[in-house]
Amino acid sequence: MKIFSLCLASALLTTCALAHQIVASKKENSYEAIYWNHEAFEPYTKEQLKGVKAFGVNGKVVSAGIDYSANIPKILTDAEVGMMSFSFDAGKWVKGTKGFEYVSPTTQPKGVIFGTLKSHKFSKTLFSWNEAFSKPINLYMEIVPLVNPLNVKVGETFPVLVLKEGVPLANAGFESSDEDEPSYKTDAYGIAHIPLKKKGLFIVAAKHYAQQFDDPSVDAMTIQSSLSFTVK
Repeated sequence: MKIFSLCLASALLTTCALAHQIVASKKENSYEAIYWNHEAFEPYTKEQLKGVKAFGVNGKVVSAGIDYSANIPKILTDAEVGMMSFSFDAGKWVKGTKGFEYVSPTTQPKGVIFGTLKSHKFSKTLFSWNEAFSKPINLYMEIVPLVNPLNVKVGETFPVLVLKEGVPLANAGFESSDEDEPSYKTDAYGIAHIPLKKKGLFIVAAKHYAQQFDDPSVDAMTIQSSLSFTVK
């Protein structure tokens, strides 16, 4: 019999499903979606990449499509991108005696199962800044930077708004590339102040957990929404 606790999942997912985030990377003539896991970038099944939105350096929507013919999907756009957003299916995860593990759709869990869940991720990657990027872009869950984070220096903080279905999400926890399990959370208005601790690629992700009713193969779902950019 499966035994599951949302509290248990919240405590354990930091080192498994949550620890991975999808990030946009600029190439010479295109963009790519790369899968970050704190230590390195990992391969993924290209069908997991479900959608892309792109915004030009002027803040306006630009046409963007996913080329699935490559091993790593290429993102093709008709203009230079200032911000890119992905929707990503991180799949199903099973907690057994060895902890949480990713399972393919065709794999049948074996042995004692302590928890099952599905994970979905939304992301934003900033390449440049426009005031339009301080507004929501209608993702199911998203982090909205309230100031230009590209101007924030190491040792400083910047405010963000976390929205779920367009509504401020209170008491949302985070992870970041600087901290696995930071103590800051959103306030009653969905706002949090995010610290920057080092230079380089920075990724911060808000997280949400809920019981799962639509998919009978899992007990719960986890949604993460990330914001990434380079700290100079």
